[in-house]
Amino acid sequence: MLDAADALRAKRRQALAKLDTLTQAIFIDMFGDPTANPHRWATSNLGDLVAEGTSVTYGIVQAGEEFPGGTPYIRTGDLIDGEIRCDGLRRTDPSIAQRFPRSRVARGEIVMSIRATVGTTAMVPAELEGANLTQGTARIAPGERVLGSYLLEYLRTGANQQWIQRQVKGATFREITLARLRELPVLVPPLDLQHQFARRVESALSIVTPSNSSLSALGVLFASLQHRAFRGEL
Repeated sequence: MLDAADALRAKRRQALAKLDTLTQAIFIDMFGDPTANPHRWATSNLGDLVAEGTSVTYGIVQAGEEFPGGTPYIRTGDLIDGEIRCDGLRRTDPSIAQRFPRSRVARGEIVMSIRATVGTTAMVPAELEGANLTQGTARIAPGERVLGSYLLEYLRTGANQQWIQRQVKGATFREITLARLRELPVLVPPLDLQHQFARRVESALSIVTPSNSSLSALGVLFASLQHRAFRGEL
């Protein structure tokens, strides 16, 4: 039973990976290779494109012990398969989280891993409105010139992932500094084209959503089967 559930999870992940590839294909089709910039769009540093009053920043320095019912915070390990896995989030004392308002995330913002698995990105879902981050993750709140869906896929392109990896320091303890991340060059196409892209991505995500729900259900099933197997009930 464990093998069957694990196989189902693997197949579902493969389907999601193909859909992620589809959104990247849509991006390249509409905007071209960011390195070539075939449409000659203006370029701005990432740090200049975030919402007014925010910056590209990391989160809580020391989250302390697990605090049941407290404020959830997002670690590098919570960014999996291009999404934030909510079921394993740790929680900190709200009084600690309140000391880091700059890294309090909102729906539609972007979280990026800046340590270990550097460059992994995901968009904040509605259920994590008000969550916080750790030192290993960065908040990117898109400003008026870029849509979140556009910026997310832009950061995921091969060219930009390569740029990010070139900025990484350390062999054992890998990280990119916020200063370097803020300098990442971003192409800024017209907003109407970004909105068109967002609509096409939303259409693709309408296929992904049920798959994600199924994947979460499979995850719960797999964990349950593991627990029963450990207790000798299978």
